[in-house]
Amino acid sequence: MNRYYALLSGEHPCMPHAELQAILDVEAEHYRVLLSLDGADIFEASIENPRIVAERSGWVKEVGLLYSVVEADEDEILEAARAIVERAGPPRRVEYRRYRQYAPHIDDKNLKLSLRVLEDPRGSYVLRVFISEGAAIIGRVLGRLDTRALHYRRPGFRPFFRPGPLMPQVTRAMINLARLRRGDVFVDPFCGTGGFPLEACMIGASRCYCADVNGAMVRGSRTNLEHYGLEHKSLSIAASATSIPIRDESLRSIATDPPYGRSTSPGRRGYRHLVSSFLREAMRVLAPGGYVVFAGPLGEEPHDLAGNAGFRIEARFHMHVHSTLVREVVVARKPG
Repeated sequence: MNRYYALLSGEHPCMPHAELQAILDVEAEHYRVLLSLDGADIFEASIENPRIVAERSGWVKEVGLLYSVVEADEDEILEAARAIVERAGPPRRVEYRRYRQYAPHIDDKNLKLSLRVLEDPRGSYVLRVFISEGAAIIGRVLGRLDTRALHYRRPGFRPFFRPGPLMPQVTRAMINLARLRRGDVFVDPFCGTGGFPLEACMIGASRCYCADVNGAMVRGSRTNLEHYGLEHKSLSIAASATSIPIRDESLRSIATDPPYGRSTSPGRRGYRHLVSSFLREAMRVLAPGGYVVFAGPLGEEPHDLAGNAGFRIEARFHMHVHSTLVREVVVARKPG
């Protein structure tokens, strides 16, 4: 197995690490996380295409082949970088980043100038130097997340818009936490404007079904998916999340965002009843070992609803939205 590094988004302290492991669960034959730092993970894996880790992610910004991990010291970093260049040849470019305020003793300007001497425009690779928590990761860049494409799939850029949808980065992370495999069928029973099916199709789902009880949302999600050229991979239907038109134990993953919050809150009793009914239906359509990932207001204790429906809670993540809403993202698995 080769050793790799992954640079992670700092938008959440835990979810990016969990998303990386979820992607490796479905893309790698074997893997093991060796070291977790603030903003980066180091792992070894048997994986056919390591670039896919960043390409399908929401919060894994970059993945690369690991060359060395050294102390966050200018002399140590330069010595290690020179040894790599002697072995692998000069890089086309050296990209340096000191994460947050770690290793303040390092003179960034001086180190960048010293590393730039190693560059050669004829080089065939990009050398990465990343500093966090007293360590310096040095490796060869293999793949990056296309953040520009994500930006242009934000809710405000879609032809059909309603307030409240999640950003594509969060949506992707939730789909990956549900362990969607490329080639699988994906279903979102609370499709809204179609953000989850949109990202699931981009990740590699063979077919995406958008379901919603609101006819305007069904039509709007269809419009959005057509706008991004995904009409051939998607189907928008009017259906209740409490009665999904899918046969028993036929899905391996569900990721969705039931209605809640200022714009769509159905009230405490309404939310709990709706999500509890949905989770019972999810238990029916998921195969043993399948995942459901969903969000809800922390005060409604959505993880308890999943537990009461018979799911095993694998993880919970809290995200501050505004002064009156903390979102809880629940990762739950059907036993078996």
